[in-house]
This record gives sequence, C-alpha cells and structure tokens, in this order.
Amino acid sequence: MAKSKKKGSNSNAVDAKLQAIRHQKRFKARIEELCTLLAGPEYFKLLPQGAMESMYANRYPVLKAKTAAEGKINKSKVIQFNKLMNTLMEERYLPIDNGCKVPLSWYLSEGLILVNFVYVLVNNSSFNSEKLIEGFGDYFPESESQLEVETVVDALITDTCVLLSDLNKSLYKADIMNIACFDLTTKQNDILIYEFKPQELNISIEGHSHSTVRLGWISPEFEWVWSKVKPSALGFPAGSIEIPLDIYIQKHALHKLQERIDITPGIMHSIAFLIFYQDDIPHHFANGKSLVEYRLSNEKVGYFVVTKNDAKLVIRTFLFLTNDGTPEGKKLFELAELGRADKTHLMIDKLSSFNAYHFERNEKMSKLFQEAGCGSLLKLGHVQEFSLKEMKDKDPESITQYLSDASFFQKENL
Repeated sequence: MAKSKKKGSNSNAVDAKLQAIRHQKRFKARIEELCTLLAGPEYFKLLPQGAMESMYANRYPVLKAKTAAEGKINKSKVIQFNKLMNTLMEERYLPIDNGCKVPLSWYLSEGLILVNFVYVLVNNSSFNSEKLIEGFGDYFPESESQLEVETVVDALITDTCVLLSDLNKSLYKADIMNIACFDLTTKQNDILIYEFKPQELNISIEGHSHSTVRLGWISPEFEWVWSKVKPSALGFPAGSIEIPLDIYIQKHALHKLQERIDITPGIMHSIAFLIFYQDDIPHHFANGKSLVEYRLSNEKVGYFVVTKNDAKLVIRTFLFLTNDGTPEGKKLFELAELGRADKTHLMIDKLSSFNAYHFERNEKMSKLFQEAGCGSLLKLGHVQEFSLKEMKDKDPESITQYLSDASFFQKENL
C-alpha cells in the first residue's frame, strides 16, 4: 500500500515537471513571436543571456477580476465577470504601426512582461540598449502606444461592467489601476469589482403607488451620478425659479424597455442615463407629458413617456417607435390603417421581431416605414446579436399581403 502511494506521488511529480517544461516552451515561443510582431524578427536574438529565465520567473499573475475587499459580490457574478471579460478580450487586437495586429490577451500577459523587461533592462544596462529602444521604445510606459493600450483596456472593462449591470438589480464598476497594464511593478494583477445597489422609491401617482428606481450611473470616482434635468428642457412649463429635478424610472418602464427592445439590460439602462445627460434632449411635449427620444446606435427606436410629479420627473413607460401614442405610430395608422391590434398580430411592435422581417430588403414595406418616420428601424439589424431571445427570420411579403387593401398600397399600385 505504501509503495503504491509513493509510486503515485512520484508520477504526479513527473507530470508536474513535464507540464512546467511545456509551459516554459510555450512562453518562450510566445515571447519570440511577440518580438517579431512588435519590433521585428531580429530583436529576439538581441535579448541577453538569461532573459527568458528572468522573464519567466518574474512573469505577472494571470489577469483576473475579484471582489473588492469591502464587497460581498456573489461568487457566480465574479465568475461571470471573468468569463465575459475574457470573451471580449479575445475579440480585440492592438494595431501596430508595421501593419501587424497583436491579440490583446497576448499583450496583457507575455507582451507586458517583454516590454517591461526591456524597459528595465535599457534603463539599467547598456547591453544592446540603443537597438532595443529602437525596437520597443514605442511601447514603454508613458509612450503614446502604451496610453492607447490603457484606453483599450479601460474601455474593455467598462464594457464588461455595463453588460453585467441592471438597474433592476445592481450596477458594477471596476478598479483597474493595480493591474500590470497600469503598474509595471504590480505583484497582484487583480481587477477589483464593486457593486452598487440602485435607490428604489415608491411614488404615488394619481392615487396609486408605483415602484421606481432613481436614474443614475457610477462615476470614475466610484460614486453615484444622479440624472437631473430642468423640467423646461423636456417641454414642461418653467416656473419663476427653475431647478433641475431628479429623474425616477418606473419598474414598469424598465419592463417595457426590455420587452420592446430586448437587448442586454446594461446597454439599455446606460443609454437611458446618457439621454438625460445631453445639453439638448430631443422630445415632443403634449398634454402634460414629454415623449423623450430613445436612440440605439444613434438611431431612434422609441420614446420614454415622462411626467412631472411634485418635485420629480418620472419615466412612466417606454413606447417602441411603431406603438400607438407616438407620432410615428399615428402616421402608420394614417398611411396604412395599422392599429394596435394589427401591430401586435404582425409582431412589429418590438425591435427583435421587427428586425426579423428584414424590411430594408422589401421596397414597399421599406417605403411605408420611411414615410411614417420609422426609417431608423431599418438600420438596426446589427443589434440583433445583443438580443436575449432568438428570433427566426420572417417573410415581409406576408405583411404586404395583409396590408394590400390599405390606402398607402392602393396608391402605390396606381
């Protein structure tokens, strides 16, 4: 029995040693390839003897996200953050002046080890320093290329946080200042995730209590930035003294936004915040309500319906561009007698099902939507990749036949 345990232990030790050797070989091959991509094929041979051993021994820990010390984020959310971050990273490349492209994941691991090793070397030794600076100097700390890398990484982590955020649950913000990309002396290489719980408030409107969330987002300083707007900026009559009012969004409005746009919540909710951060907020005001334009990829997809309640502005619901209650919905009825029941039956009252028709390929339907002011919807097929539901393609001819008796199509056939 003892001999069997010893044999197993020896086998594990051998396997570990072989794995370490293979890892070192892969590391060396990656460093050599990065030398070629960043500087040129001749630069790998300019590294001093023992360089590989030194770089391998002092390599950075794997870049990973974890909960900040004072946080209590669910473990599954941290795992989700890391998976999403790595997926986004695999899709990004750094363009090099010589025409090459370096995968961001490579640069943030072996690439930074190589660049920082050469940076320290040329500052402490004259060994091939002039030639090494010529090849790698563009990537040294404080260089323009390094600042570009920092911008790319900052955007990557911001995207990860946005994609995981949801005003119904939590917003996320990450501290990246201690990772190797920003601090070449780091021994941690950890991204610290912070969780922020939105403020919820029940507001009485017309005698009924409504669940709302205070509209805001997280600043670079890890503090809430609350949406505040002067009522007159949305068309409400201005008083003698006008001050910006807080904006609250009903849970019902968040639900309708999800139902009718159906993409990742964090994207939609961050757009909602940014809408009210504009100097000029496009809107239509009538009957005590403001229809505030909601845009996706800079294309109008609908409106927030906003009312003034005491000292607050409240987003009551979200209307898709074709819905009744919008100028475009009214125009669709005038042109083709398309009422609410028709839109629901035909499934053109939500972005995902609207996109499934590919109306931009159908001349008659494309012309109808453009005349009704819905042409912007024809340019949003690319957002389908962010949809949370799969939607099979639909035949636009089925709607053309359904509407064949409509005055718009009768005129077209004359």
